[in-house]
Amino acid sequence: MARKYGKVLIVNLSDQDFRTLDIEADTLKKFIGGAGLAAYLYREFVKDDVPPLDPKSPFIVMTGPLTGTPAVLSGRHGYAGRSPLTEYWGQASVGGHWGLEFRRTGFDGMMIFGKAEKATYLFVENGKVEFRDAQDIWGLDTFETDAAIRKTLGEKVRVCTIGPAGENLVKFAGVFTDGVHARTAARCGLGALMGSKNLKAIVVRGQMELPIENVEALRNSVKELIPSFTDKLKGMSQFGTPGLVVPCEAVGDLPIRNWTLGKWTEGAKKLSAQELNEKYLKKRFHCAGCVVGCGRTVGGTLDPNLTETGGPEYETLAMLGSNCLVDDLPSVLRLNELMNRLGLDSIETGAIVAFCMELYEKGLIGSAELGSIDLKWGNANASEKLIEMVARREKFGNILAEGLQKAAESIGGIASEYAIHSNNMALPAHDPRAFSSIALGYSTSSRGPCHCDAFSHIFERATTFPEVGIDKVMDRFDFEGKADMVVKAQNLMHLWESLALCKFSIFGGVQLRHISEWLKHIVGWELNPDELIEAGNRSFQLKRQLNVGWGWSRKNDTLPPRVLIHRTSGGAGEHLPPLNIMLADYYKLRGWNEEGLPANRTLKELGL
Repeated sequence: MARKYGKVLIVNLSDQDFRTLDIEADTLKKFIGGAGLAAYLYREFVKDDVPPLDPKSPFIVMTGPLTGTPAVLSGRHGYAGRSPLTEYWGQASVGGHWGLEFRRTGFDGMMIFGKAEKATYLFVENGKVEFRDAQDIWGLDTFETDAAIRKTLGEKVRVCTIGPAGENLVKFAGVFTDGVHARTAARCGLGALMGSKNLKAIVVRGQMELPIENVEALRNSVKELIPSFTDKLKGMSQFGTPGLVVPCEAVGDLPIRNWTLGKWTEGAKKLSAQELNEKYLKKRFHCAGCVVGCGRTVGGTLDPNLTETGGPEYETLAMLGSNCLVDDLPSVLRLNELMNRLGLDSIETGAIVAFCMELYEKGLIGSAELGSIDLKWGNANASEKLIEMVARREKFGNILAEGLQKAAESIGGIASEYAIHSNNMALPAHDPRAFSSIALGYSTSSRGPCHCDAFSHIFERATTFPEVGIDKVMDRFDFEGKADMVVKAQNLMHLWESLALCKFSIFGGVQLRHISEWLKHIVGWELNPDELIEAGNRSFQLKRQLNVGWGWSRKNDTLPPRVLIHRTSGGAGEHLPPLNIMLADYYKLRGWNEEGLPANRTLKELGL
């Protein structure tokens, strides 16, 4: 008989011990799994105001009930904790194959406390944990680390690791899996949280069954969906997220020259998916349980002997391409591989490079900070040198490694005008002036500005979700009804994060009725669509509650001034989102007061 869902591994690195915790069924139904359950566990285990990099601050690993099952696009897991970058709630999810293998070890989640005396990695296999010496691999990049561990433990293990950036506590270091294919949980600086514990990697290998009550019924349910599912996602299979570069530029959604320009048509073509497919694509990459294969695989650039490695996603092409005016695709491929090896978030890194390029242009930084680096717009070689400085915290890179807000404060003067962030977290590569809902989603996101937290702009382009009341595609410039739509979208996406299901599944036609059916077959729950959405809302509100405890209020629900001023060209014209009007409507719908704090009644209704 398969084990029950909800087994969490509690690890203490300081004492090198571990124990297991079985989460009660009623709690699981309320928070499902993934990031929702991670927030619940954080609240239960951490009662004091613990700084992000304190040994008492947990690094949380979490799968969901769908992870690794026959459910479509279910090869996801995530990491969570208090963000070293923002000092508020942090979460980052990732695909690949690590999550499935972790569940085969007999666990569904893990909380890691303490700090190892020396560099360490964990080896989790079939219900057991080994604390292994990582001093010989400390300092290696993510590719080298994966190869070294597999050489020791065998090719069948799966490795999640940090690179030099995480070791050096760069506040926007990520956690990487799948070796040279570099699947990345990038945002919020959780790689620094992992590094603060002297934890280089978590290695998993297992042969245990996943907790699925009726696998045949689950497979039959999924099988009925597949034909229409794959047809709807043909474009994603063919082009992946790089297919967004050209259309995003056309509608004014692409960040260009540190968010100052609205048009860059010829440059976007040079970074397009068509260009990537024609000249550099090796093959598609499929995460576990994926029939789409949106991942791109290209040849090595830093190491010419590397026959294939993970290619750039849209966010990297935008933030280190268009946002820095680098229109040479081979150069962006090289920068992408460099960041994957060093273990950096490409969104945050691209924002840092563009910020410094503008400072350099305006004479606010020069040889004193950069030495001989000629950081002009479009100079990819200079970008590469700056990125190395940041990852290793060398000289000026030590200041930049703290994030945009803190770097700007250190530089002084009017540097803050060019740091495009909110709460020390860079905006991702979608412009709020192109889609009104993005402005509201960014400013209220539980983890800082994030295009996936609400994923609302998909409902302003071509997508609907009638089960939650989004039954028509909305005008992207209009603001009427956007607060209601963003609330519904955030609840939906936080449910998806708790399930640990890829959000591209929505494009394929996965609905709440499918989720209800799959959960019944997997864990035996009878949850209707309304109860599922309530779980998503509960997850969102709990993260807000945690943030409020750390000082979050209306003052934090903001956007940088640059994305609230007009551009004179591009597909978004002179449109500006009326953020304050939408926020007022949003607070009422959320059950928050004028300061953005959840009312007691709201929390009580959700059992918080």
